[in-house]
Amino acid sequence: MRKQSVIVTLIFLSSANLFAAVPKKLSVFPEGERLIYGRLVESYRKSDMAQVIQQRQLLEKNYPRSVHLDNSYYLTGMLQFQNARYGEAIRDFNVVTDRYPQSNKRPSALFAMAITYERLGLQPQSVRVWEIIMKEYPGSQESQRAWMHLQMGKQVRV
Repeated sequence: MRKQSVIVTLIFLSSANLFAAVPKKLSVFPEGERLIYGRLVESYRKSDMAQVIQQRQLLEKNYPRSVHLDNSYYLTGMLQFQNARYGEAIRDFNVVTDRYPQSNKRPSALFAMAITYERLGLQPQSVRVWEIIMKEYPGSQESQRAWMHLQMGKQVRV
């Protein structure tokens, strides 16, 4: 009788692990990546800087190869810019441009970086970034806007 109860107990314990609802690693849970990014976007819309940064760090820690990381840095940079924290904004835009060179957010990050340099009164740096945008992304919306900024800058200097 004792052998049977031990066997039944072992079977019960081993089968309980098969139906566990919580994965052992968060990175195995693909919906978690979208959930974290969704919270980040929601926090961005509420202008909650602390939550945006927290969600970005959580995304980066648990999903270091996430397709959303470039956009999360871009959104963080935009929120920093809106809060007049220009140094932090440039740092976040730089992450997008340097770490994610193939990202579709790269031209937007470069454009935002040039605007940030302008706000800081760093005209030579902004002109350099406008020129990079026009060279690397000809015909894009950002390139056209960069051209307009350069033309306006020339008229002001004359």
